[in-house]
Amino acid sequence: MTAAALESREHPRALPCSVYDGGLRYARDNAALDSLLPALAPALRFSRYPVSAVLGAHERAAIAVRGEYCLEQGIEVVRRATGGGALYLDPSQLWWSLALPADHAGDVGLARILETHGSAMVAALRQLGVAAQFVFPNDIEVQGRKLGSGFAGRLGDCILIQGSLLVTPPDAESMLKILRVPTEKLSREGVLSARQRLVSLEDVAGSAIDPARIREALSQAFADAFALRPVSEAPRAAPPTECPAVALYEKPSADAMKAFVKTEGGAIYLAIEADPQGRVVQANFSGAVQFAPSDLFTRLGTGLRGRLLKDCGKALARAFGDVPGADLLGFGVGDLQRLVALVTARREQGVRFGLDREQSNTLIVHSPHGEAATEILERATVMLVPYCAKLADCKFRFRDGCSECGKCEVGDAYAMARERGLRVVSITNFEHLQETLEGMRADEVPAYVGMCCESFYLKRHYAFEAAGIPAVLTDITGATCYELREEDLAYAGRFRAEAHLKLDVVEKVMRFVPRLPGAGEDVPQESGSALHASAGSGAVRRKRKDAGT
Repeated sequence: MTAAALESREHPRALPCSVYDGGLRYARDNAALDSLLPALAPALRFSRYPVSAVLGAHERAAIAVRGEYCLEQGIEVVRRATGGGALYLDPSQLWWSLALPADHAGDVGLARILETHGSAMVAALRQLGVAAQFVFPNDIEVQGRKLGSGFAGRLGDCILIQGSLLVTPPDAESMLKILRVPTEKLSREGVLSARQRLVSLEDVAGSAIDPARIREALSQAFADAFALRPVSEAPRAAPPTECPAVALYEKPSADAMKAFVKTEGGAIYLAIEADPQGRVVQANFSGAVQFAPSDLFTRLGTGLRGRLLKDCGKALARAFGDVPGADLLGFGVGDLQRLVALVTARREQGVRFGLDREQSNTLIVHSPHGEAATEILERATVMLVPYCAKLADCKFRFRDGCSECGKCEVGDAYAMARERGLRVVSITNFEHLQETLEGMRADEVPAYVGMCCESFYLKRHYAFEAAGIPAVLTDITGATCYELREEDLAYAGRFRAEAHLKLDVVEKVMRFVPRLPGAGEDVPQESGSALHASAGSGAVRRKRKDAGT
């Protein structure tokens, strides 16, 4: 079917489509039954899940969900056949899977399929009295709040479309406990909590709506959009096989070089293992993204195997060229090449900075124009420090500045920056970060260094991207707001637990930041983000050690 045919509400080739409700079942049973649909296409199956986590087809569970918590609470984690990010599902949501023969949908790409699916959802909601809109790439929103979403994939001769709709208010607290990085997209106009970001059909309509009426509206809208004729019966199928278990703690080898990139379509990760001669032994792509064919990441990884690290960029281009009709949603081959470059640079970074593999993997190199880490460090004039690494009772905890009293690691970072003449800013909340980056851009700051947890960088990537300033960031550890599930407090600048800077990494990286004119000059202490007078960084660390803190 052509794109124009997809828009037609009446089509002479309308296919009979089995429509049925599978009800509330265990997550693994729902996933197993959905896996049968491609062989039964066209078919539309509605279902509901108990409290569960549903991973995208190409995600690593260790990145997407809090595995230990899920095991402790007996929460099922399953994987769906379509891409995208992990979802929290519970009985408050309606889930569906729509399987179509590929030749019925034609050559349209995933973006077009998801737009058609989203427009159908909007039409169905309109019939229910709800004014909603489709937001690229796959969300349904009401006044900026998420009501539903959709995912699509090409599986052989079938197109599988899956979606969810919040019927009644969800348990947002459980969602934040289960998902490692909450999947809601926060608006750029303001920081909204998960509870504020999500909205249910009941919230918008003002009262409960009969579930049968919701299913009927969606069934008809999908039929109109995809030229189908609904038939209310379950197709005959063989009993489903057991849903494969998800490895919650699967991790790359400790010797793997790792990195990630954030794209409009989602985050993409790559782990490469290489032999001592620099030849790729294993390459594994993963991510919360949607694409076709479904084995694209596997084929790209195979294409890098056996190649020298320095040749991986060209090898990726060749491997991608060998995949006819590759369809990428919200990212491109350029993003994949940038990811490969970040990973293959790990070995050089380790040698140059004196970092072991684990340490080099913690570097977040933000390079808008492909700058190397060493180039960024040579141009750095500012250091950004997270307030969450300060002592909970410090008077500077929730404001910019540091007296370098020697009782916490932030003072060490300040001292290292002062020795090189860098301006230091303690970031106190997300809005402060935005303001600081905007000011740095206006001042034409060439580059900066900083400390930031990977989760925060992923969630707030657009702020770093908008500033357009290259940076080398070192990861932080310990009691981060993401690990303690207190993101809302952190966003507002009220998070009280203490994180830790990787000072061993910071020290090695800072050796490559040149001293600026006037570096080390004394200025009054407790002067906000200005440079502070105190003993050098080594003396500060000795002072804290002597104090037993």
